[in-house]
Amino acid sequence: MTEIYIDKADLNMYQLKTAPPKWDLQEYIVTYLKEKDNRYLAWFLHYYEKTLNNNVQEYMRKLFMPEHFADMKQAYIAGLLKALKNYDIKQGASFTSFKERYVEREILDYVRSMRTGFTAQSIAEYAKFRKAMAIWYKYERDYSDETLIKVAGELEETVENTKKILLGGLLNENRVDLYRQYTDDDGEECTEEAHSDGTSDTYTLFMKNELYTRLWEAYEKLEYTERKMLSQRLGFCFECHSLFYMDHNDLDEYGEPKKKPIKKMMYTDIATDHEYSSANTAHNKCEKALEKLRKAIKDLI
Repeated sequence: MTEIYIDKADLNMYQLKTAPPKWDLQEYIVTYLKEKDNRYLAWFLHYYEKTLNNNVQEYMRKLFMPEHFADMKQAYIAGLLKALKNYDIKQGASFTSFKERYVEREILDYVRSMRTGFTAQSIAEYAKFRKAMAIWYKYERDYSDETLIKVAGELEETVENTKKILLGGLLNENRVDLYRQYTDDDGEECTEEAHSDGTSDTYTLFMKNELYTRLWEAYEKLEYTERKMLSQRLGFCFECHSLFYMDHNDLDEYGEPKKKPIKKMMYTDIATDHEYSSANTAHNKCEKALEKLRKAIKDLI
């Protein structure tokens, strides 16, 4: 992505005139939750803002949105605040890792509403928009009168209102697809070159979010051991579900721990960790757990 100008005021939204006491980032959050004093949150943001800016710019690159720094930063903060409401210190995960799931969803919500030109006036209205896209997908995105009547019936809306809702998902047809990843036979993650096709990025984002929601709901219903083994095999944090961890032994130029991907475990290591007799046992248990997740999303893929 071509380097763009970002206003200094946007980069330093949370910088205090007088530098606050420098603690470990987690200590600010712990103290804030105990004392319910906003100054500790302000102190956290003062020292975390440089890392936050880098994270936002990474989203800008991944989503091909180079001119939306300020808005995406505010969405990031909104996600951070939502995460703060749900954060439990006793779980053991650091807040900077725990928040990632909430931050990503908030940013994608912003992207959806901005790219479609469709702005939901309430959570209920937005939920209906998502539902409409999922139903329409079931009918293979056919725009015939017959299909629209069926979609409208399932939405309990008029055909005209249904057309307006679906229009939001069609406004960005025929542009560069967002971001694609695949895993080869060796398990190495690769990034395909972005290319133009007939897929709507808005539609893709909605379906990804629908899949995401279904998968996590199904995951939370799994047995404890199944959840633990899948987190090890797929490479995400069992406590906070993040795909990354903060390496406190490897600091960046600002003295902050670097964000690194969690490595996937081999079946042999999983078997050892759970005291199973063989890697095949671990493999079979993981496959059974994955099958439960597949059933939860079978109507979406």
